[in-house]
Amino acid sequence: MTTRLTKQGLKERTQEYWKEKPGFEVYINELLGRELQAISQPNGSTRVRGAGKPVHTLALTVGESFEPLLQVICVLRPRRVVLILNQFYSGTPGYDHGRELQDLIEKLPHVPDLPQDVRPEVQDVELIELKNDSPTQVFRALLDTMRKPEAQPPDGHVNVVDITGAKKSMVVGAFLYAAHSGLPITYVDFDEYDKDWGKPYGYTCRIGEIANPYEAFRLRDWEQVRRLYESYNFRSARALLGQAGNSGTSGSGILGAMSQTIDNADDGETLYDQRDINKVQRLATLFEMYEAWENGDYTHARAIADGLTPPLPDDAIPWSVVELGDVWPSAAHISNARSAADSLLKAHMALKQGTSHPSDSLFTHPTKLLAYVRDELAKIERLIDKNEDYRSAYLRAAGLHEFLLKARLALCWLHNALEAKPKGGSTWQSVATAFGNTERDAFASLMDESSEGKFRRALQNQEEMNVRGGNVRRSSTAPSLQPYYDNLSLDLAGAVYTDASGNTTPLFVKLRGEAIHTHLYIPRNVAEAALELVQAAVKEFETNWLEHFHPGICAQAEGKRVESPSWSRLCEICELDFLPPRLRE
Repeated sequence: MTTRLTKQGLKERTQEYWKEKPGFEVYINELLGRELQAISQPNGSTRVRGAGKPVHTLALTVGESFEPLLQVICVLRPRRVVLILNQFYSGTPGYDHGRELQDLIEKLPHVPDLPQDVRPEVQDVELIELKNDSPTQVFRALLDTMRKPEAQPPDGHVNVVDITGAKKSMVVGAFLYAAHSGLPITYVDFDEYDKDWGKPYGYTCRIGEIANPYEAFRLRDWEQVRRLYESYNFRSARALLGQAGNSGTSGSGILGAMSQTIDNADDGETLYDQRDINKVQRLATLFEMYEAWENGDYTHARAIADGLTPPLPDDAIPWSVVELGDVWPSAAHISNARSAADSLLKAHMALKQGTSHPSDSLFTHPTKLLAYVRDELAKIERLIDKNEDYRSAYLRAAGLHEFLLKARLALCWLHNALEAKPKGGSTWQSVATAFGNTERDAFASLMDESSEGKFRRALQNQEEMNVRGGNVRRSSTAPSLQPYYDNLSLDLAGAVYTDASGNTTPLFVKLRGEAIHTHLYIPRNVAEAALELVQAAVKEFETNWLEHFHPGICAQAEGKRVESPSWSRLCEICELDFLPPRLRE
């Protein structure tokens, strides 16, 4: 092998080559190997980076100069080379121009000056002369040739598109194809140009992969993030965002891509600055908040929202998170499962029954109560429309329906609209007088009742209900339950199930019980009928009961948010202005 030249010696020999114009064979025999040696740096790093895997087919967009293309072939060492050619090069037909380059490629294995690790063994060269050099023609040419059987890379290999040296129109088409196909894109650049000759010094070249826009910007991932967000799949959306890299790790997902370098230089800067990375991390935190909210952990969601700096605008936080975040049971930070279950149940029972008195319960707070009811109704609608989870929607509709029956009686209890008769007594009194210090226990037993029929009859007909320590009934000053279910598909009075003993149960209630205990399929139309029923129940509850005891409460709730912001609004909130406009719409 010829002795390595100094940088100055290489510079002088390059200038001689330009001046004498001896032909490309002199270049490959006297300069090419020395250039490739020169760009290997003493510290073991290199100015040339391959594709990460052995290259099977390398597609080159061919310009006037062969030197950088020959450098790429030596660095990538492909099995096959495809030359994308113009019709003419300075009067020379494109095919003839390509044949000249092909001859040089076929001589490379026999050049003694080439180091072994950059000595290519190209087995096949394909020439493609374009009808014209438009981006469309280049794209189609690559599309056609890369789907040929011989172009398919074996396992562990990859195809590469190089965009060095050709006209801009050819580069555009090649870049589009590589982005479309997810192929690595390589390019040769130079650190030093000779002003007099207007040419680069080959020994200052940098060869490496440049970012595929769909990989660097994770455009497909951003599209998926948007779809997942709009489907309320916040956990999967957050997983796609991933984690930012640091000095010790490369990170993952979109944040990992944003925090990586794409320049050949070892000390290259990240593609995005830290401000943009911070914006996406803020978005990930919002996804975590929305996930907690959608799962009913209002307290954890509120804690996340309160911890954000700068504070979120009002329209970014669901109403239920604001209202319920300071009272709702949460075990988000309890790692032991038994402890979490115990803590969660105790907190739930205290919220439903009151800690020491019914006035400690959720039902004392009309705004919080209404926020929960409307939030739950909206979630049922989403389970049908967005998630197509009809069984879950049906069960939640039945659960909300039962909750509303209890809430009506709880409001009556708290507003002296129930009468009570202590056990063994004969006189109807106020609940406070009848039960005294045991009022909370009596109220708790009422809230633990699960018979839909008993609740409905008590609310409609003043039928007595047995509680701990006596009986209660609706007073004459209380509203009466209106038949909101009349003529609906799941009419509580008309659509019934009759057992072998002749006992009847509303079809809506019976089906709920069976669906809980077996994996019973619920079709969409049945889930929609359940939603229709509970929508009517919510309307009757709000107008006939909540407004009766708390006039004006529904007007105060007008316009309160029960869904997450639109994707476009979320992009504004997180200032994702680096995304293309179409991904922010």
